[in-house]
Amino acid sequence: MTCIELLLKATILKPIVSGLVHHEALAEIIVAHVLGQAGFDRYDKLLEIIISTFTDLELKNISRDDEPAKLFSECKALQKIRNKIIHSGEVCTKEDAEQARIVSVAVYELIVKPIIGALNLKVGEHGVIGTAYYFRNLKVNDPFHSP
Repeated sequence: MTCIELLLKATILKPIVSGLVHHEALAEIIVAHVLGQAGFDRYDKLLEIIISTFTDLELKNISRDDEPAKLFSECKALQKIRNKIIHSGEVCTKEDAEQARIVSVAVYELIVKPIIGALNLKVGEHGVIGTAYYFRNLKVNDPFHSP
């Protein structure tokens, strides 16, 4: 369940917010301040703007094909379950874990991939994100290169 939040922060929010600030130390401070706390509610407006800016998608309208609920609503519901597990010691059911897996895959497929593509980036082995130029010029001794 936490992976959804980390996926959105690490692949979309952090790089884009960092890229908006052209001073490295200041960018780190701003990213830490903007994204430092857990919870979708704290950055859903920012995510909504980023998604609509780089794609023709609207966060509030994205849903899985087989699910009437909107994807971000599913994420928020899973976050509530996660919080009960972490803060109240509740147990995660197999059904909740499977739902979290399905929603995580959907977040990647329906949100992350379109934004990465819109930024002319690609996802390579081991989840490395880079430009086509980066992948063409990988060296054999690169830690992410696999023979």
